Amino acid sequence: MSVSNKIKTEEATDPPLSTDEDSCSLLEDYESAPSTCPQASHNSDQWEQDDDKSMLEGLLECPLGDGSVKREVDDTEVNLLPDVCFQLLRTASWEVPQGSINHMSASNRIKTEETADPPLATDEDSCSLLEGCEEPVVPSKRARISLYGDQWEQDDDKSLLEGLLECPLGDGSVEQECDDTEIDPLPDACFGLLGTASWDVPQGSIDQLPDEVLQEIFALVPATDLFQSLSLVCQRWWRIIADHQFIPWKKLYHQYLKAQPEALLTVKAILQRYHLSKEQDECMLGFIRCVASIKPYRCRDPEAILECLKNHSLFPKADICIANRLPDLQDSKPEAPYSWAVMSAIVLLSGSVCDIQELVACLRRPSSTLSSIDIMEALYCMGTLLYAMRESDIRVSNRIHYNIFYCLYLLENSNGVPVLAVPEAASSSYGRGFQNSSRPALQPTCEQQQIINHAIAPKQVVKIMAFAGTGKTSTLVKYAEKWSNLRFLYLAFNKTIAEQGTRAFPPNVTCKTIHSLAFAQVGKNYSQQRKLNAGSLSSYWVSFVLQNRQGQSPFIRAKGVVQTLGKFFASADEAISLEHTPIWRKNNQGEKVLLEPEEKQIIISEANQIWTNMKRLSPTREMAYKMIHDGYLKLWQLQKPLLSDYDAILVDEAQDCTPAVMDIVLSQPCGVILVGDPHQQIYSFRGAVNAMSEVPHTHIYYLTQSFRFGAEIAYVGATILDVCKKIRNKTLVGGSQEGDVSGVGVTGKVARLSRNNQTIFEDAVNVTEGESPAKIYFLGGLNAFGLEKIHDVWKLLHPELGLEVKDSFLRRWVQKGFSALKDYMVKSEDKQLEMKIAIVEKYRDRIPELLQRITRHHTSHSEMADYVLGTVHKSKGLEFDVVQVANDFVTIPLAWHNLLRLPMFRIDTVPADEWNLLYVAVTRAKKRLVLPKFLSHLLTMAGEYFLRPELTSDVCKDGQVKCSVRGCLNDIPPESLLTMRKMPFVYSDGTADPESLLCHACLGHRLGPLAWLTVAPNVVEALNPAEEAIEIPQMVQILFEWI
Repeated sequence: MSVSNKIKTEEATDPPLSTDEDSCSLLEDYESAPSTCPQASHNSDQWEQDDDKSMLEGLLECPLGDGSVKREVDDTEVNLLPDVCFQLLRTASWEVPQGSINHMSASNRIKTEETADPPLATDEDSCSLLEGCEEPVVPSKRARISLYGDQWEQDDDKSLLEGLLECPLGDGSVEQECDDTEIDPLPDACFGLLGTASWDVPQGSIDQLPDEVLQEIFALVPATDLFQSLSLVCQRWWRIIADHQFIPWKKLYHQYLKAQPEALLTVKAILQRYHLSKEQDECMLGFIRCVASIKPYRCRDPEAILECLKNHSLFPKADICIANRLPDLQDSKPEAPYSWAVMSAIVLLSGSVCDIQELVACLRRPSSTLSSIDIMEALYCMGTLLYAMRESDIRVSNRIHYNIFYCLYLLENSNGVPVLAVPEAASSSYGRGFQNSSRPALQPTCEQQQIINHAIAPKQVVKIMAFAGTGKTSTLVKYAEKWSNLRFLYLAFNKTIAEQGTRAFPPNVTCKTIHSLAFAQVGKNYSQQRKLNAGSLSSYWVSFVLQNRQGQSPFIRAKGVVQTLGKFFASADEAISLEHTPIWRKNNQGEKVLLEPEEKQIIISEANQIWTNMKRLSPTREMAYKMIHDGYLKLWQLQKPLLSDYDAILVDEAQDCTPAVMDIVLSQPCGVILVGDPHQQIYSFRGAVNAMSEVPHTHIYYLTQSFRFGAEIAYVGATILDVCKKIRNKTLVGGSQEGDVSGVGVTGKVARLSRNNQTIFEDAVNVTEGESPAKIYFLGGLNAFGLEKIHDVWKLLHPELGLEVKDSFLRRWVQKGFSALKDYMVKSEDKQLEMKIAIVEKYRDRIPELLQRITRHHTSHSEMADYVLGTVHKSKGLEFDVVQVANDFVTIPLAWHNLLRLPMFRIDTVPADEWNLLYVAVTRAKKRLVLPKFLSHLLTMAGEYFLRPELTSDVCKDGQVKCSVRGCLNDIPPESLLTMRKMPFVYSDGTADPESLLCHACLGHRLGPLAWLTVAPNVVEALNPAEEAIEIPQMVQILFEWI
């Protein structure tokens, strides 16, 4: 890097630019600010304030792009700025922003005299902007960036909006007032920004760059860094960033995401002006008119921009739509509105991020007169409107906004620097967690560097919210290396990860599981007395120590006691109470009934009896009284252990920790760093709570860009969070690598992930039969899957054969028989036993042969397998090139347009853990993702049908073409402009949807108002009403027999 590009600090340290405040965007920090916004005047010392309507007028009349910024460079002594935010977000009317870079703390000064750290924004900055932000407590008065002008005039509603929509994109005139100091010239016309030869010594500094150049640079900086870091450098930079004419749409977009009152009012007014509402069938034409109203400042030659757009693959389709559906724009003079209209139509027709990237590349051609600011502001304009339209329940696909957001993210976070994004595999594509020490060191991203720079202190609780594949483990390793003077305790979720951590972390880190710590202090005492139960507490063993009660099944009562003890062990409570007892129980007929208060007291008494006997060190023959792993962990927690040998504790997979574990960790005097993803919490059945949401923190950081996959797989993961968990303002993004979710042409090794073990067994049977049986590998190994127990259950089904039952538990049922075992399974709700019985009952006499076949074709290493089979729980932390998601997750029986025929179906009644399981499964894929049918239905709930436009003239050139939708008798109308073709799909169960064409009546059912861009309303009215002929799945028919 050239000297002129280095950013240096005065001292040897490199603390994060953020202070002890949470590392979140200032825009989010000040969400609760008052609705009125004082405005800054750059030419006077007065801050003026006016009513809400005139404030909106100020925003809407400002130019898009760079405005007039007066530069003052002199030796005048100024006072300190009134607050640490340099008035970026709000100031009182009597306060004047003052001060300069010299008044900042030494640790935060940016200079140009010494060697510097790399730029804050690397090529894969893992910032999804305000995704890394939480809602901190807001002081009563704070500064806030003003998007509004210096003067406010009141006019009718029409003039209220004309300012924003007719304002120029780009730089305006910039007046500079400089002193007469002689400045050495920079080495070349590029101001040294592109580097210099090693023998060239650049002269001058970044302070001598014109404001126009700084604006071009600042516009490419992510909002988090722009408002939190760059704005604090000096007063001049603050003035440039705070200017109301500088990137107003980008500011408005992020303010709208944070639901700031002024932004909500402004966007609402725009939607009303252009009739963008769900009641308007042709609202997408209003969207195009709105975007076309932008008057780009730099658009000296609109025809040149239109010529650039002609290089886009979607231009002929967008052009014919605008020419026929909005002909008045084609006749407009100058041609700028038509160019913007075509651009917006290309965005609406885009099917992927690549289409938006192609659009940006066209607009960046040498013949284009648009700058990067112009292009990005136009995209932010469309992104704001599309996001607001979805919030207003307008039926528009989330894919369009996602494509824009993703493209803008890559534009703002790419500079060609390698990042700290290593595969989770240590030596293979099926590895977990840790970086191979032989790999070269890589440059951390901005988000990673913020975490690495954080100086942990006693009693601090730092949260790192890390999405799937975002390099959290690599970040922790780098953190421990940087702070080598500190002693860390790394708490892993299981023994395997702890052992890998020991090899990957530096010597100042001790890697353990929480159970290993508890065993060393408490559990070993029970092990020495041979009173340790290596398994879990079973309803079967508990039933033997309970008193007989007439009319009650001992297995049902035992189940309630086991559930109560399990909740108590997971809690931070000191005694068993009513809160730990279950709400429901099964009666002897298998029906769920509410537990009466008297029954709960009995359960508490019986649970206390077992817990008291379990704590005793004296030997016992009763299995129910032997200590279990969670039991000695609970006993250790109640002893209030002190881990005084460590300066900080690193807790991995914190979202799956129980309150008992959190109580141990948070009671320590040292600092704590919690790392996890709340959307990967899949162990709530073990008593885990979402510590990433529930536990208070002093600092919070986010890792939001996944380095595992590209845009297509990231979109599926983001849509699961969007539709199922209502997460819209925090967006999962990936990298620039290619990916595919169609399932077409998948070859090579495949990882097939299921929700339960029964599906795994069925998959193993299917792929190992035939003339060319596949090699398989079970995640966790063959022994852990339990084939021997399945064989023993089959032996109980055939007592006449007199075969030996090897499992000690199942051996107890030899005399009672298979039916008694099945009765126990139902009453005790033993899910693992239920799975084994279901497999035996399905395959019956084939079981011995199938077990032999599966064992014969199972390999000892995953690298040798054609199929890797496992549950989502076993796959957590792993990644695979190709992933097939099985069809045994949540059922979504129909696509969105047909779900309206099942009014009883509600997606919000599904437990969050079910969606988390699906999210974890999807985000294991690196290159190819094969979807189950129900997941494609889920994507339609966000408006994604995988439709691509074609010119109707090309489709119908050989004559009439029928609509491919089953039950529809319409032809494709030749007078329509575009025809939508559904892309072919192959699903994880082997079924396929062929490529097909849709008539515009069927298209309207799926795409809503976007369909009217492709055809005139009178054409659709002439078509026959079409209702797709569907087959409702059998299970759904049972649930909805009335349909």
